[in-house]
Amino acid sequence: MSANHLDQCRSCRAPIYWCVTDKGKPMPVDPHPDRVRGNVSIYPDGGTMRAVVVPKAKAAAMRAQNQNLHLAHFTTCPQGRTWKKNR
Repeated sequence: MSANHLDQCRSCRAPIYWCVTDKGKPMPVDPHPDRVRGNVSIYPDGGTMRAVVVPKAKAAAMRAQNQNLHLAHFTTCPQGRTWKKNR
């Protein structure tokens, strides 16, 4: 999960970043910001990409300030429900 490593979804072949959440779990994230629905902040941390899910109100405020927020790929992948594990 390199900070410079773009991967590919095994289902739909879309480009993704493999990020690590604050709980240490892997999360596929779309590499392009989503100005309407984005709620995931990503940033490099050493050789890893980190992902933080931002609460709804804060995400809206961040998007209004033109801050880049992304979507978890589970949201955009046609087979996302197949891959997403229940929390």
